[in-house]
Amino acid sequence: MARRGKKLGDELREQIKAHYASCGNANETARRFCVSWSTVKKIVAANPDSFHKLREQKKKEHIEKAWSVIHAYTDHVGNPELIQKTNARDSAIVIGTIWDKLNREIELAYKGQEIELKRKELEQKNKASETPNVKIYLDALQGEVKGTFDE
Repeated sequence: MARRGKKLGDELREQIKAHYASCGNANETARRFCVSWSTVKKIVAANPDSFHKLREQKKKEHIEKAWSVIHAYTDHVGNPELIQKTNARDSAIVIGTIWDKLNREIELAYKGQEIELKRKELEQKNKASETPNVKIYLDALQGEVKGTFDE
């Protein structure tokens, strides 16, 4: 850990921001740069807009890198010599794995929509059951009030 009160240079601050943007873990970043996790949090919180932009940029870089690897791999799999050397089972496994990885995001989006619809459905059921109960209580209270004044 850094000694108490030690000033951090601008370059170190930028390195901390970049590392935290790529990993999202304050403890890991603190260990790597020998500072406390609270220092990492303060640096990140000091300018949240630029940090958000940096995080989005890092995310885009990771996505672009992943797509370049996927394209390189699919080009390699499409090589006629490689197709002759492999059997049908191995080719099916490779294609299935790539298909699953590409469609995982779509499946997650559908599951999220399904969960949201179920949540709304439950809210509607809860609201429908609560409304008659309130009416019963109000009717009972009005009856008690009428009974009190009638005596």
